[in-house]
Amino acid sequence: ALFLMVLALTGLALNHTERLGLNRITLGSPWLLSLYGMSPAEGIRSWRINESDTLSWHEENYFYNDRELASAGPLVAILEAGELTVIVAADGLLYLTPEGELVERVPVLGLPFGDIQAAGRSPSGYPLLSTDSGLWQPYPDWLDFAPYTGEFNPAPQEPVSTPADVRQAILAAFRGEGLTLYRVLLDLHSGRLFGWGGRTVMDLSAIAILLLVSSGIGGWLRKSRWGRS
Repeated sequence: ALFLMVLALTGLALNHTERLGLNRITLGSPWLLSLYGMSPAEGIRSWRINESDTLSWHEENYFYNDRELASAGPLVAILEAGELTVIVAADGLLYLTPEGELVERVPVLGLPFGDIQAAGRSPSGYPLLSTDSGLWQPYPDWLDFAPYTGEFNPAPQEPVSTPADVRQAILAAFRGEGLTLYRVLLDLHSGRLFGWGGRTVMDLSAIAILLLVSSGIGGWLRKSRWGRS
């Protein structure tokens, strides 16, 4: 009876979607979003950049404050290089202006070395990259690189807590404003909200309805024949 009530109530609501405004009502419950495989907030990592701004990484994407930059691998380091800020990722480099605008993304396929393992500076302060093929020193324009032999001082990047407004902006970029009530009711009506188990239960409920109808009609026909005889 419970499942038949769910079928009936959700069906009635779906038939009046426009009048009820189901497409305008959004739901953002973490439990509900997790059922749809949407990104959890715990996956966001952040670091300080350009003194007062925030660089965040979530689902292979970088964000400068609340603005999406580009897709790249995990962060290795953030280096100041003259008029550029260089985001050193494991699989490439991102060049930014001091205002956080993306100038260029250079994957490791376009560099003379492979995966980047660490970044830091030489004793004299020159930036260095530690890669699977040794140490490399960029030229001032960061367009060319030369092998380097000498002392290397790694510069690990310390994480910071993600500001609340940045966190909300990042999550909105991945899952929008949430799920519409229409989508949830539609999946509840079909049982898809709870995966194959929910679909099976709703299928059995539909079969139960058919059995009730067919057995009721069969009983009514038999009773009608007995009455005439």
